Amino acid sequence: MQLSDIENAVRLDLFDPTGANQRWGNSDIDRAIDKAVTRYSDYYPNIAYSDMASQPYQRTYPYPTSWNPAYPVWWIERIIYPLQIFGSQYAPPGFGAIVTAQSGSGLSIGTYQYAVTLLTQGGETPASPLSSVTTSSGNTRVSLTNIPVGPVQANISGIATNTVLGRNLYRTLVGGNTLFLLTTIADNTTISYLDSVPDSALSGMPSPPTLNTSGVMYWPPLERSFSEYSNLFDSSAALAAGGNLGAMGAVGSGTGPTGTQEPTFTLMLNNVDLPKDNTLILRIFYATRHQLDSSGSTIPDIHHDVIVLGACAYAMEAYQTPTNDGFAWGDGSLRDHVDDSMIPTSWRNSAKNKMDQFTQRLTEIRQARDYATSARVHWGDVPRFWTRL
Repeated sequence: MQLSDIENAVRLDLFDPTGANQRWGNSDIDRAIDKAVTRYSDYYPNIAYSDMASQPYQRTYPYPTSWNPAYPVWWIERIIYPLQIFGSQYAPPGFGAIVTAQSGSGLSIGTYQYAVTLLTQGGETPASPLSSVTTSSGNTRVSLTNIPVGPVQANISGIATNTVLGRNLYRTLVGGNTLFLLTTIADNTTISYLDSVPDSALSGMPSPPTLNTSGVMYWPPLERSFSEYSNLFDSSAALAAGGNLGAMGAVGSGTGPTGTQEPTFTLMLNNVDLPKDNTLILRIFYATRHQLDSSGSTIPDIHHDVIVLGACAYAMEAYQTPTNDGFAWGDGSLRDHVDDSMIPTSWRNSAKNKMDQFTQRLTEIRQARDYATSARVHWGDVPRFWTRL
């Protein structure tokens, strides 16, 4: 469902169909929807996650980069660290596929680059070295051969099941440098592929990961306590400036006005659990405002009625015409009396009823979310030095 669908639903509920006598303009309806989405997000935020590399002997990290710059991070929900068992990851392929241009059609004329990653139960490795090929007139298909395969045996045999399940092929657009997912090879044996996929089909596809998540996941997950906005409230610059406050935890400067440019969090780790290198991964779950625009929506289908209800309430509160044209008129000779002063009162009551219904539904949603959160099960006590065994 997109913004236009919600707009139509709001107008239907307000009995304000398309025509010359509409009470609300599109901008008024959109503003009411925006307020409803913001209020809904306060009760039921959009929860996303981002993986961040650890930094040696560091507890303080910057907020993760949001999945969409238009929807910045509001707060951090939970942090899992380390995500996977140390040393259980597969190394990225050490070489790329052999690529050659072939006769046929499909691609554009120019230079393309390819890369390969390994897929496991836990995740995916970073990309292999790039392979480059240049297509020409009449030769706009690319043959990939000698595609790297992963080891046949699990790299931690006897401890956990962690094998290479398949591989992802990535490709740039013609003349470009950014890799996009081309296809997934769902086995660890195929070593050839014929590419005739046009550039338009790769638009919006994901890029290869920069972190290695091909290892064995900890179970149960090691959820860590943390403090938000640490080292920022009492200083004009982050205390970890010049340390690990670069992009996504990389080394860099953390200077900036207090709490505005470099909000951070600090993991509550004892010295034994501090990372010794940057191979461990933090999985950070964070909250953002929900998306609702012409591109799509992150709001669950079951909650779309809540947005419509809230938008109707805000639109009715903002509509002022009935409250400004009320009058009482009496004819002295005929002693007729005309009074439409009940219109503003009735309109106010209707708007209040809508807002009360909206608030009640938000409360129900929050209670359901809180119940689901508190129902998580923890299997026994985790020894203090579990992560070092």
